Amino acid sequence: MDKKILYTLGIFILIVLGYFALQKETTQIEPGQHINESQPHEMGQMSNSAMELISESIIIPFNKSYSIDEEWSIIVNQFEPDAKIADPGTIASDSSLEQNPAVKVNFYKNGELIHYQIVFKEAPGFHSVKPKQKYILDFIDYDGFKITDDNKYSIENANLKIWRIK
Repeated sequence: MDKKILYTLGIFILIVLGYFALQKETTQIEPGQHINESQPHEMGQMSNSAMELISESIIIPFNKSYSIDEEWSIIVNQFEPDAKIADPGTIASDSSLEQNPAVKVNFYKNGELIHYQIVFKEAPGFHSVKPKQKYILDFIDYDGFKITDDNKYSIENANLKIWRIK
């Protein structure tokens, strides 16, 4: 085939693919709708003007409840030293090397689980934002890393930064 025909065909294919990529439907979440782990959520950088710093550095014991305010509390319930996203809402480690530490934190409102957040130590400021979410976390550091008898990972404490979404 002639180079002009191949070039024209390539441009046509790119235009068609671009059109269909822009036609992707987005799921709308209605106010008051409960979220579960299978529902989509936005990922990305949230501007500092959309957030208010609540705590620069707070030490939270692993698997213990910490109250942010009179309604909201969190529990750091999973630690992975070499974290990768395994499935939506699930992290796992490829190894026990501390290469990409992350925690999974459950958020509770008046004792009811509302949502979770997976926070990577090496990616501060990159957040998933879910419906009804009032707070966002940054994972600063941790201490007391160990491998438990059942080959899971544990830490003594997580050092987190807490932001309130305006």
